[in-house]
Amino acid sequence: MAGIEVLAQELLLEIMFMLPDNIGQKFAIAQISRLWRDVALDSHLFWSSFTGDSKADYRRLPLMLERSGSSTMINIQFRFRYSDFVAWRTDASTVLIPYVPRIETLDMTFSVPVDATALLGSGMEFPVLRTLHLDPGIGPTLLFTAPQLRALDIDAIGLRDWVTLLSPSLESVRLWGGTLEMLVAVLELCPRVSRIAVKTSELSYGNETEARFEALSRPFAPALRELELDVFEDTDLVRVLKTGFSDVVLHTLKGRICNGHGEENVALLAGTLLLGVGPLVDFKLVDLMQDVELQDEAGHVRHLQCWNSYFEVREVWKHLSLHYDLHKTVREIRIHAEHWHDYVEVFESYPPQLEDGITLAIDTSQGKFPQIWDDEGHFQQASKILQMPGLFKVKFCGANDSDYFLQTISDVLALVEPPAGRKVEVCVELETGVQSALTTLRSTLLENSSSWAICSHCVRCVQ
Repeated sequence: MAGIEVLAQELLLEIMFMLPDNIGQKFAIAQISRLWRDVALDSHLFWSSFTGDSKADYRRLPLMLERSGSSTMINIQFRFRYSDFVAWRTDASTVLIPYVPRIETLDMTFSVPVDATALLGSGMEFPVLRTLHLDPGIGPTLLFTAPQLRALDIDAIGLRDWVTLLSPSLESVRLWGGTLEMLVAVLELCPRVSRIAVKTSELSYGNETEARFEALSRPFAPALRELELDVFEDTDLVRVLKTGFSDVVLHTLKGRICNGHGEENVALLAGTLLLGVGPLVDFKLVDLMQDVELQDEAGHVRHLQCWNSYFEVREVWKHLSLHYDLHKTVREIRIHAEHWHDYVEVFESYPPQLEDGITLAIDTSQGKFPQIWDDEGHFQQASKILQMPGLFKVKFCGANDSDYFLQTISDVLALVEPPAGRKVEVCVELETGVQSALTTLRSTLLENSSSWAICSHCVRCVQ
């Protein structure tokens, strides 16, 4: 019996580790019964990872830290909102100071400015810190080091000496509200970095920063695979990419600009982001006028984005077809939202040409489809027929949390003209409810259809 009791306690502890990390919930779990309390109190690991988001959590912080023991790594997350926030006093930072040698994750998000100088502004070293996220509520004076840091995420914070955080161990860096000079410093000092995201509102990419970029010894950041640049001026984006990355073909490259209009944006972004990529095989429309994702046959991913400005999908499709032969090479086209007639017109202008090889993916997560806006700003049912001679498969993907999902499939297929002489496969890739949707679909809409058939993968799901 003693062995069974030990096994039961080990299983109970595994269950506890799967439950949320909220401080209040941890205390509630420890009060369920004497057994649960004993198991929780005997485990320093149970108390070493926690999320605080209320005044009660704030008061329990010293007890959480004490129960974490003396050698367990600590993972801390604070999520204080306006309604629950209690003033972050110097003594709160002081409570954490003795535990700095064991803090592995520090994630601090506050809805109001706080003073964390005692913890983060006194030049201390965090010897085992791996993940750091600080949001705009922290600051303004931050000065410390973390020689083992792997992931750095800073949101709109002006560090007094932020370079001290650029450890050679860094693998992921996100600087939201940073500068292009910070980008150069990351490339200089972080040889293991594989992902960089920089958002900056600075109005110019100065000659001095560009000269530093050009002076970097090549290859810099040899592990870099993903780069995201969100800049104010389109010319800055071009200069950064051409100065630093004209001879590098990254796995993922995302460029976002905040001014300019129409066809100029398309040409600018495409000409800069698509350098070195192969034939484009995937076209994903994330947003009709602001965000397009492309992928070539080697798997390189490219995002073209515009904020506070626009480009129309017909301009993107036209430009990429004229200059990159997109309409000749694309194998999958993914669309969503309600502008069905715009899609029909786009694909009529430069029809996709791969014979028997095109997948049309419909994202169902944003509501009923297909619809259009009428002249008065109301939804109405779409009526234009989409013709795509090389259509091989229609795929429905995304969420399935609405009662009209099957009706959506029916509406879409009614507006797609399948190629003559053969059936087009229908595929369902949903987050939930795949089997029930396929069963209903198979027994109703597609049972005796001469145009549509459930794809072989989906057939196996309902057998």
